[in-house]
Amino acid sequence: MAYGSYLGIANSRVVADGARFGVLNLDAHFDLRAAPRPSSGTPFRQMALAEDAAGRRLDYAVVGISQPGNTRALFDEAERWGVRYLLDDECGVLSMSAVERFVQDFLAGVDALYLTIDLDVLPAAVAPGVSAPAGLGVPLEVISRVCDIVAASGKLRMLDVAELNPSLDVDNRTARTAARLIHRIVTRR
Repeated sequence: MAYGSYLGIANSRVVADGARFGVLNLDAHFDLRAAPRPSSGTPFRQMALAEDAAGRRLDYAVVGISQPGNTRALFDEAERWGVRYLLDDECGVLSMSAVERFVQDFLAGVDALYLTIDLDVLPAAVAPGVSAPAGLGVPLEVISRVCDIVAASGKLRMLDVAELNPSLDVDNRTARTAARLIHRIVTRR
């Protein structure tokens, strides 16, 4: 889904008119895998390659990376592509100001933003309905604050929410959390 969303904004008038475009991913995983076939683990690598072919650099940042959930090769790939990221254990409620600065610094460098929220960034108790529930995760309060900052920026051009698996959800907890985040962004609270 993320690569398709990217194609929509990358081929839009906003980007054609010279807007600096960036992708902010709230996710436990980089999704930069090199693989013979596209999968949920490859979209940001696909984006980086497409931007490279267009003579641009993908401006990509991730909040919530799980160190044990990503291989050394993925960290190396992130470094190769200049990905900015915060680890999940750097995103607790007590670190809110650091997360806010990270997001605001990223937003300062772009004119148009694609925000993608992979629900596995959240703690398993909040988002059990994902294929890879988080052992730690980023608290909902922190993810909500990131959404507030993005919505208030006026730069959001594309939003998606990914990796909800209803067959794994408990009491529709993950779906309700996703709906709440979408509502928060669309209504700006």
